[in-house]
Amino acid sequence: MGHLISIDTDAHAPGQLEWQPYGCDKAARHGIDPATIVNTWPADDLLAWAAGHPAG
Repeated sequence: MGHLISIDTDAHAPGQLEWQPYGCDKAARHGIDPATIVNTWPADDLLAWAAGHPAG
């Protein structure tokens, strides 16, 4: 469908940052193409994409 996604931890405390693999596992189980997950992109590609979208 052309959508991009970002996988995050939804952390509310430092110890919850280790939850990232759960989102990654779920994306893999559902066949999400890593090319559509913005936080898998090289930093330069992500910054270039973000620069093309106004904040807020």
